[in-house]
Amino acid sequence: MRVAIISDIHEDINNLGKIITKIEKKGYDQLICLGDISGFNLPYYQYHKTRNAHACLSLLRDKCDVIIPGNHDFHAARRIPEHSAVFDFPSNWYELDFQKKSELVNGEIWLHEMDDLDPLYCSEDIAFLHSLPEYHILKTPEANILFSHYAYPNLSGFRKGFYIQEKEFRQHFGFMKEKRCDIGFTGHAHVRGFYTVAPDHFRHYNYGKLKLKTFPICIGIQPVTSHKKRSGFCIFDTDSFQLQAIKN
Repeated sequence: MRVAIISDIHEDINNLGKIITKIEKKGYDQLICLGDISGFNLPYYQYHKTRNAHACLSLLRDKCDVIIPGNHDFHAARRIPEHSAVFDFPSNWYELDFQKKSELVNGEIWLHEMDDLDPLYCSEDIAFLHSLPEYHILKTPEANILFSHYAYPNLSGFRKGFYIQEKEFRQHFGFMKEKRCDIGFTGHAHVRGFYTVAPDHFRHYNYGKLKLKTFPICIGIQPVTSHKKRSGFCIFDTDSFQLQAIKN
C-alpha cells in the first residue's frame, strides 16, 4: 500500500493544489493529512492575498482518506483536545478572555488568538473539524502505523517548542506501544526534508528516499506551506517500508 502524507497547510491553497496534483501523478492508495489546515499568521506567512482555509479544507475533504486536526484547527473550531497531556484545559476555555488564558498557561501553551487571522470558515467547516479524530491508526499486515499531528504528550501540538532529541520522544514511544504501533508519522515541526526518531537516535534527512529498518520509529514530515521553502510531502510504501520525501 502506498500512503501519501501531508501536513501543515496553513491556508496555502496554491501549494496544496500543486502538491495534490503531484501526489495523484505519483499514485497512492490512501492520502492522510496531519493537520494545521488553518493558522495563518500575518507577520510569519507572506501569501495573505491567496490564503483560503475554506478552499483548503474543501479540497482535503474531497481528496483525503483521513484528516487529523492540528492545534490551529482545534483553535479555529473552538475545540478542546481529549488526548493532550500538556495542559488541563478548563471546560470554558474558549469563553475566557485573553488575559485570563495568559495567566493560566504561563507562557507554555500557544494562544493562537494573539497572532492567527480568522480562517473565515463556514459553520459546516467548523462542524466537520469537530468530527475529526485526534489520531489515526492504519493497520497493515506488515505493521500498525500511528498518524498524529505531533508527539505525545503534546499530541495535538499545543505546547510551545519542538522536540530535537530522542529522549523527548520517550512518552510518544510509550503511546505507540500502548496502541501497538511500530511506526509513527507526525507533522507540526515544519522540518526541511524529514527526520527519524528511534529510542537511540534522532536523525535529520534532506528530501529523498529511506528504507525503514529499525522499530519502533517515528518520522517527522515537512509542511505543505510555502514558508521558508520547505514545502513537500511524503509517500510511504507499507510493503517495502520505503519512505520518499518529495520537495514541492
